[in-house]
Amino acid sequence: MRATQARFLDLLGADRTQFIIPVYQREYSWERPQLEDLWNDVTLAGEDGMTHFIGSFLYIPEEDSTATSIHRKLLIDGQQRMTTLSLLLAALLDFLDEDDSRAQFLTDLSPKSLRKSYLFNDDYRGESRYKLVLSMDDKATMHTLVDGSQLPEHPVRRLVEAKAFFTNKIRSRNVSPKTLWDGLNKLVIIDTELNPNEDNAQLIFESMNSKGKPLTPIDLVRNFILLSLPADRQKELYDQYWSHIEHLFGQDAEYEFNAFLWYWLYLKIPERNPKQDNAYHDFKYYVQNHDLDREPETILSELLAYATRYARLFLGQEPDPSLKRRFDRINSLGVRPVRPLLMCLYTLMDERKLTKDEFGSLCDMVESFLFRRMVVGKSTQGLNKMFAGMYRRLDDATNPKTCLTALLLAPENNATGYFPDDGEFAEALTTRDIYNGLKKGKQYLLERLEDSYHPKEPINSGMYQIEHVMPQTIDDSAAWKTMLGPDWQNIHDTLCHTLGNLTLTGYNQEYSNKSFPEKQSLQPGGYKYSPLSLNRYIADCGVWNTETIRRRAEMLADRACTIWPRPTLQENIIDQYRPRPRTTSRSGSWTIETSQPELAPGGKCRELFELLQQAIREAQPNWTLGVKKNYVGYYTDSGKALHIVIKALPSSTSLGIGLNATMDDLDDPNGYAQDKRPHGFEAGCPTRVDLRSAEDIPQVMKLINQC
Repeated sequence: MRATQARFLDLLGADRTQFIIPVYQREYSWERPQLEDLWNDVTLAGEDGMTHFIGSFLYIPEEDSTATSIHRKLLIDGQQRMTTLSLLLAALLDFLDEDDSRAQFLTDLSPKSLRKSYLFNDDYRGESRYKLVLSMDDKATMHTLVDGSQLPEHPVRRLVEAKAFFTNKIRSRNVSPKTLWDGLNKLVIIDTELNPNEDNAQLIFESMNSKGKPLTPIDLVRNFILLSLPADRQKELYDQYWSHIEHLFGQDAEYEFNAFLWYWLYLKIPERNPKQDNAYHDFKYYVQNHDLDREPETILSELLAYATRYARLFLGQEPDPSLKRRFDRINSLGVRPVRPLLMCLYTLMDERKLTKDEFGSLCDMVESFLFRRMVVGKSTQGLNKMFAGMYRRLDDATNPKTCLTALLLAPENNATGYFPDDGEFAEALTTRDIYNGLKKGKQYLLERLEDSYHPKEPINSGMYQIEHVMPQTIDDSAAWKTMLGPDWQNIHDTLCHTLGNLTLTGYNQEYSNKSFPEKQSLQPGGYKYSPLSLNRYIADCGVWNTETIRRRAEMLADRACTIWPRPTLQENIIDQYRPRPRTTSRSGSWTIETSQPELAPGGKCRELFELLQQAIREAQPNWTLGVKKNYVGYYTDSGKALHIVIKALPSSTSLGIGLNATMDDLDDPNGYAQDKRPHGFEAGCPTRVDLRSAEDIPQVMKLINQC
């Protein structure tokens, strides 16, 4: 590697040189905040006359084919800055070309000569003519912006807007062209040229902190897979796989790809409990530990298959209408932890382990599970870990449908993944404040109830508003007070936002706070004239009070129990899937009493051990306890995946806990963890943490949950 300080314009203007953005690099991504920062940097440098450092530019030279060939350099880091500064130069030179007097400050130079030096290699033709060649879709737009030709049919928005931003800034004349030119000449960089035979471009790329928009997981993953490959192989794999992945997520879907990567990792390494903000590092762990870094096509093929499923499930790209309706309904609930489970089920359908009808019915069951929990007020916290324990069992199951049904029915009433029964579901529907307490699900609830009357002719989601039959405000309505009776205030407070008093209408504004008879007979939108089945009961009522509201709520709750059914399965089958503590021993039948008597009932560490066990059960319901000769441990995957080990420490009531994660992988701001490499604490666990009292359990659990 050769790194030297240089002026940016000396790098860009090097003779017979062309910078090429490799196919694995992200598209141009700068928006107005980054453009403003760069504009301010250039103008400040021009005004104060001081050099201004704008970061490193990292590239690998390609071998020249002949002595007169263009010198091509693959730009690994600095793409966004070089592209933006080239657009600034193009906008400045366009402005100078319009009037010769504007360029007098250049003295012996001309705008044409500057174009030749910094934007073009005029002695060459075709693509070699351009100093900077962007990748894929960006390329054609960039070429037209620097040479002034007509934009392509589908130009890249960010590139067009970037040049327009600089053009407008220059034309505002708040900064003179001379100041801009002086500023460009004061920009200083670290010019870093790699030796392809000696330098690891991927590691260097990851360690560099360039100024500008931070790299996203989609950039890092693409570079990780493609960067080390020969250029022709990069293009081949990009065209065959990666370009399709990017198009699935769209130009502005960086967050969505990160979410996809996180959920995909939950399917691949659920025992590692992947973190969304650590998705790239977990991806590297998975690829390197499965030797997939040597087989880029294998990992790209798998990513494309799962990205396609993800886009169909959650980005509205499912071609099958019946499946798409199911996906749209589930997505409207906004419960993101279910996404890996649905990806798993879609994969089982693609692998012909489920038929399309079975997959559809399982989606319906998952929808019922999620919505029933939402209605009764169950938290979504813990669902990620609960679902993570299902993926490998589903993949191994001879009957995935029975397996998932049993897994969803197995948790007891007070457990993380409890599936509410009809009684609890109906009780919540009839009594709960649906309007305020079911913010994500209230529209969905009423629309699904309406559709149940005519399932082959569903209404369009969002076309109707939610209406309170008894208005939200009746303080000034004598008619409503009279109809409700002397206890009108209590009735209103209790029933106004419940299901029995809510419906759908297109005439919400017209209804306002009108009396009940007026709402029924309003022309043309009164309840008596409404085409919606939800309004038939309301239209037929002679009075709207406690009795009629509660009667309607009970009728709708009964109907809801059939729309969102709770499945049934023989209890003996469900029992096979209920989590229970079990020992896992490959050599002998060890018990806590024989292996770790200090942890057994009556032992000096028993009380602290029980409190730790309770915390682990709540946080990691799919982990099981196993006993070995020298320790007890928590496992998943039928005892194959060890997460932590626990043993009593000599001459104390403290517990020593071995973590199956390195110090490098742990977030430990309080310094609890101890590095025990290279020998390990116990069972090869590279990290140890000591639990000395119950007060330390919350902090220790933060480390355990990372294993």
